[in-house]
Amino acid sequence: MVSMGFAAFENILYVFQGGFKVALLRAFTAIPTHATFGVKMGYYMGKSKFSKNKMKWNLIGLMAAILFHGTYDFFLFINFIPGISIGAFVSLIIGIVLSKRAIKAYQEGSFFKVKSE
Repeated sequence: MVSMGFAAFENILYVFQGGFKVALLRAFTAIPTHATFGVKMGYYMGKSKFSKNKMKWNLIGLMAAILFHGTYDFFLFINFIPGISIGAFVSLIIGIVLSKRAIKAYQEGSFFKVKSE
């Protein structure tokens, strides 16, 4: 939830500067990327809750979110190389795939599985 709160604040600032076009673009790029970064960080923070080495898992989660967000931003803000912004979308797709894997891993190891009948 913290990552989505940050994303909402960040999006408001960008939209005030850039207008409707920026709002539309960020709705399909920035919001999903922040959600996937939050899922990755939350997965590792959840692991830390049940681990003896809490600091390790919390740092891995934080570093994963920083790495993916930094990669995404890097490709977006390097505008002197034509077409390099495609890397931001690749980062988004990789983030979605890894988030799906984290959610699946959580569900398979969860005590709160919903039993299908």
